[in-house]
Amino acid sequence: MKIVLHAGFHKTGTTTVENALKTNRSTLAPEIHILLKNDLTGLIGATKGYSSSLAPLDLALISFETAQVAQTLRDHHAVIISAESLCGHIPGRDNIRDYAAAPEILRCITGAINQTLPQAELTVALTVRPASDWLLSCYTQHLRASRMRSTADEYLDEFADCANLDEMARLIADAVSPTPTLVYDALASRRHRLGLLDSLLDIVQYPATKRSALAPVADANIGPSPAQLAALLEVNRSAQSQKDVLAARQRLIKGTT
Repeated sequence: MKIVLHAGFHKTGTTTVENALKTNRSTLAPEIHILLKNDLTGLIGATKGYSSSLAPLDLALISFETAQVAQTLRDHHAVIISAESLCGHIPGRDNIRDYAAAPEILRCITGAINQTLPQAELTVALTVRPASDWLLSCYTQHLRASRMRSTADEYLDEFADCANLDEMARLIADAVSPTPTLVYDALASRRHRLGLLDSLLDIVQYPATKRSALAPVADANIGPSPAQLAALLEVNRSAQSQKDVLAARQRLIKGTT
């Protein structure tokens, strides 16, 4: 059995590959079992909890939830698990500055899978992008989804020392060793017809001759225009109630104001 654990990072094309897996799930089903965020609610709740608390009890819960998931995989030939929050919360929100918790989270997850399914060939897959691009994408996400009041320049200055995803990937690889870790450039993956999905299929040795039956998907989470970003910041900084701010942001994102 081959298992791919695609665990992030946030804002590196993860939503796009998750959409591709969802779109092609039935076509891949005879040979590849797919688990996405909606199939992993207990585990993702545990990873987010630990990234906030760093409490040993929450880490133990990650092991428990992972083992529960792994028990369901025994009869499958190949499995792809993809959910960006398997590395914890997105940095920059809820007092979480970086991915410092991610190496321990993924050490715990891989350990539980290897213990439950000792014959499985497990591979961790991570996607990265340049620091400045990633920070700006995170800022945009926070502006849309939380009451972010900082300007883009202020945010980039504050989190500049937390944006080296290549270094974090190296720390994760060290933490999960001897389980192998493969790191993919999010932008380079766009050159493939199926995007990052092609790389994940390579890991489980899904034949290239069958991939023409798979449907490519459009890039997800295309960012707002500069005018929309300015309007979102103005709304977040306003004196409106949280309910009114949420409604105003939704209107802006949908382009109705």
